[in-house]
Amino acid sequence: MKDRFGREHNYLRISVTDRCNLRCHYCMPLHAKFFDQVLSFDEIVTVVQVASELGIRSVRITGGEPLVRPNLPELIYRLKTECDLEEISCTTNGMLLERFAKDLKDAGLDRINVSVDTLRPERFRKITRFGSLETVLYGLRRALEVGLTPLKINAVILNGFNDDEIEDLFQLTLVEDVTVRFLELMPIGEALSLNGLGGYLNLSKVRRALTEKYGLVPADERGHGPARYWKAPGAPGKVGFITPISDRYCATCSRLRLTANGEIRPCLAYDVHVNLRDAIRQGDREAIAAGIARALEIKPAGHHWDEGKITQTVMSSLGG
Repeated sequence: MKDRFGREHNYLRISVTDRCNLRCHYCMPLHAKFFDQVLSFDEIVTVVQVASELGIRSVRITGGEPLVRPNLPELIYRLKTECDLEEISCTTNGMLLERFAKDLKDAGLDRINVSVDTLRPERFRKITRFGSLETVLYGLRRALEVGLTPLKINAVILNGFNDDEIEDLFQLTLVEDVTVRFLELMPIGEALSLNGLGGYLNLSKVRRALTEKYGLVPADERGHGPARYWKAPGAPGKVGFITPISDRYCATCSRLRLTANGEIRPCLAYDVHVNLRDAIRQGDREAIAAGIARALEIKPAGHHWDEGKITQTVMSSLGG
C-alpha cells in the first residue's frame, strides 16, 4: 500500500454520515446540503475487508457526527469481528457520547477523540451554534467511566477567539491522564469565512512557548494520525500538535479517506477523488481494490495551503 512517493498507507478514515447535530463555524454551513444516499454498513464492511487485505491496519470512524448514524455500535462490532484490523477509533463532537459510550465500548471501540474547542460555555455555543459544553463534559466523564481510554480531546485553536485558553486546556494534562491535541485551522470549506470568530494561529510557536515554560519533552503516543506529542515531565497526560501549515507532515502521511457516499479521497487538501460508489454497490471487490490503488496513484506529494491554495469541499463532507 505505497503511493508513488514511497509513503506506506495503513490508516483509513471512514465517514459514516455527512450529517451533524452541530454547525461548527469552521466545519459545516448552517444550511447544509446532504448526500442523497450514504453507504450501508454491509458496504462499509466490504470496503474495509478489501482495504485490510491490501494493508490497512487501523480505521477511524468520522462524520459529520458519527453518533447521529443509527445503530453505529453495530458497525463497530462488525468491523471488529469481520475485518482484520488492529485498531478501531472514533472522532465525535461528544453531544451524544454519554448515551452511547458503553455501547461503543462493548462493541469493541478501542479509542475515542472528542472535540472541545473551548472550556467556556458561551464560547462553546458560539463556535458550535447549537452545542452544550455541559453535555459534552458529561459525555467525557462517561467515556472515562466505561474505559474508553486513553481519551483524546481535540481543540481547533483560533487566533482572537480561544487562543487565550491554550494554557487552560494544556493544564488538563498536568492533572489528568488525557491527551489534549491542538489543531491549526485549515483553509477548507467553511473555515475560509468564520464571521469574525478568529483565524489561523501558528501552533508551532505555541509549542515552543509551552516548551520554554513547562519544559516539554517528546512523548510516544499510540495512533496513526498526524499529531506530534509532548508532555511536561511527571505529568499524567500529553499534549499533541497538529500543524499542517506551520510544520507540515505530508511526507509521512499514511491516510486515505472513505466518504459517506463512496469516494476515496487520497488527500484532505485536494478535491480530487476516486468514485467507488458503483463498485461498492455491486460488491465488486476487484474494482474496489483497483479504486484504492488508483487513489494512491493520484495522491499528491503534499498540500499547497501555505501558497494560498484552498479546498472547496466542506469538512463535514470530507470526513475530517
